[in-house]
Amino acid sequence: MPRRRYDNFYPSVTGALGILRKIGLEIWFKNNTAKFCDDKSSRGKKIGTEIHDAIEQFLTTGKMEFETQYPEEVGTALKSFALFRQERPEIVLNMSEQALTSEKYKFNGTIDCIGDGIVIDWKTGEAKDKDKPRIYDEYKYQVAAYVYLWNECHNAKIETALIVAIAKDKVAYETYPMGKQEIDDCFHKVFVHALAICAYQKWLKNAPNYYKG
Repeated sequence: MPRRRYDNFYPSVTGALGILRKIGLEIWFKNNTAKFCDDKSSRGKKIGTEIHDAIEQFLTTGKMEFETQYPEEVGTALKSFALFRQERPEIVLNMSEQALTSEKYKFNGTIDCIGDGIVIDWKTGEAKDKDKPRIYDEYKYQVAAYVYLWNECHNAKIETALIVAIAKDKVAYETYPMGKQEIDDCFHKVFVHALAICAYQKWLKNAPNYYKG
């Protein structure tokens, strides 16, 4: 998946939410070496990108062909995706990888998938000793932003979303549906504030002497 290029300097959805504190990650970094954490994070990002690319290819062409340095994890994740498709055939997948910009709120984002009246976001992770991968709160804030982004750019009125967490260490997945009230709350009570902080920090970095007179 190539890096998205936008004709603006707005933050991305994930960039804005990057200002939120992540206690679990802090504990993980504390309990492991910097090299281990860097290597694990880099590997995870590459695998996640390849899985997204393979799903995008499937939704676009109906084929799922991929070359990867990580055949075990990517192959397992795609089997997890296939299991999701088998068990949830009522969910129609129409479009994938829509890169958009919100001029109203001033942020960018790439939407993973649009179904029939629903925004769908793929997440990849590990189930570990659980039956299914975990759905984190930050996923909810992300997909809420994607719903608002899609509705603004397409003059639409989508009011539902679905997070699909795909395991890469075992054939399993977890889903989390969101309705209008939760989407609105996650967007206005969390994302908008994170976006404002992110934008302020970026502005202050470019104007370091503003308050010095």
